[in-house]
Amino acid sequence: MNAKRSFIAVAALGAILIIGLNAFHASAWGVTIDTNLSVSPNVISFATVFPQETLFRPLRIGLSKKFLASSILDDVEYRILQKTKPRIDSSAKRAYCASNPNDLSRCYPSLCPYLSKEPDNAPNNDTGVLAFHNPSATSSIALGRLAKSDSDTEDTWNIDLHVPCFRDQCAQDWASFVRNTNPNANPDDYVLNPSLQHETFGCDFVVEVVNVSYAQSVTRTQGFWQTKTQFTSSTFSIKLGGVMTVGTGAHQRTITNQSGQKKSILFGAFYSSTSKKTTGQARSALDKARIRLLRQLVTAKLNCAVFGCSSSVQTLITNADAAYAGTSTGTMGAAASNLTAYNESGEALPIPPSLPPRGSATPSLSQSLANKLFWDTP
Repeated sequence: MNAKRSFIAVAALGAILIIGLNAFHASAWGVTIDTNLSVSPNVISFATVFPQETLFRPLRIGLSKKFLASSILDDVEYRILQKTKPRIDSSAKRAYCASNPNDLSRCYPSLCPYLSKEPDNAPNNDTGVLAFHNPSATSSIALGRLAKSDSDTEDTWNIDLHVPCFRDQCAQDWASFVRNTNPNANPDDYVLNPSLQHETFGCDFVVEVVNVSYAQSVTRTQGFWQTKTQFTSSTFSIKLGGVMTVGTGAHQRTITNQSGQKKSILFGAFYSSTSKKTTGQARSALDKARIRLLRQLVTAKLNCAVFGCSSSVQTLITNADAAYAGTSTGTMGAAASNLTAYNESGEALPIPPSLPPRGSATPSLSQSLANKLFWDTP
């Protein structure tokens, strides 16, 4: 009898439960949702509901026409966040409700914990979220990927509303309803305060692009890295932690980028003479080959670390490290040629805008920083 009364009470409220889908400016790559993804519908409404109902609505996220038409773009990684929904929508009010979710004069009571995000598993490359969760936890962020190379151009997510009950009005099987949906959830955490009766509940979904990949890797040549002093220094620090090694085993060199005149081993690799040591003494044929390989190897490792690269390129780099540590000038020359081809392959592709500004070429500054003495023994 108690269960029946609770159903009638909630139904009589006529609550309208709404999810708003807000497409924000993308984070990592500075790309808007409108450019890379299409999202529909814009609003999902569940209208009047009953406690312990489970209602399903589709959310379609696909590659945009512009993305599909591009010959250089391949895949998008995205995530679906949940945010407190403001009663009057604006960027300022969304920010306010994110910090003040309990201000019900400006923000809707949250429906977010009761919404699941179930992937279509076609293919199985997305990560969903069960209902009855903490919306602010990182585990409550759904993750998706779309890729032309995998013929995966649209995801259809099931957005399931598992309707909550109000305290002292829950059916006897409330606990099993919650645990059957999410075995890790505590049913007591998801019972609503009766003071929220007659309220409209809401939740904003934010579909956010976190990465865009190209059909081929972005690269830059040795000339770029040795002259773009600030960009090279910044990305060397960010992507490689300020340290790189070349070679293997007993013949390995550690490259750093200390600031100050003639302190940078990194720029020294680019600007050391191929034919002579800093003393003016001629290099051996073996050391000449090592210096030529060194430049392409450092360039390739920068490209791979900053822009990403395929497993085949990583194999090229591994082989080049082995060649660098060896004594065959022919093997070194072949490795240098292979790396040069890779370093030139993606030069026409744009550098992701999320990376530091490229800035002007400053070859004189790079040369002044170069520690050439270190490379007298490459």
